Amino acid sequence: MAEGLSSIVISEEDLRRVDDYLAQTLADSQAKNILLIDRSGQLITKHGSISRRDASNISALSAGLFSATNELAKLLGEKEFTVTFHQGEEANIHISLLVPQILLVIIFDNRAPIGAIRFWSKKIYSEISPFLKNVQTVKERKIEEKEGFEEEIENKLDNLF
Repeated sequence: MAEGLSSIVISEEDLRRVDDYLAQTLADSQAKNILLIDRSGQLITKHGSISRRDASNISALSAGLFSATNELAKLLGEKEFTVTFHQGEEANIHISLLVPQILLVIIFDNRAPIGAIRFWSKKIYSEISPFLKNVQTVKERKIEEKEGFEEEIENKLDNLF
């Protein structure tokens, strides 16, 4: 059987708590946008003025970047790197691992010192990681890959009548 994708399952209550905390952090910090993503690149939640489309694209690219950086870590004898940072002329991005399957992406401009962003990243980790430790990863698989799928459906339909 081919390996499928992973999906994150988080309770509605835990997601609300995380969302509330990230919204407050965005207001208190000098960050422009805060994204919570899974390691496969799926956007879990976003805060800031970024469009959902741009946030989804940044999520996918950030997850890929984080994975590539971790391959470098392995080549250097490290288990993994937990933080990736990129600095541009105007925009910067800080990506950090919160729990094994979830990444925090903070986008900020040059007015915010990297030390402040590191502070907020650590604070976010300490506040929301307890809620994220309950997250479950569910393996999905394509329906057509399931052996005997059509036959099983036919049998179930026959049993209905």
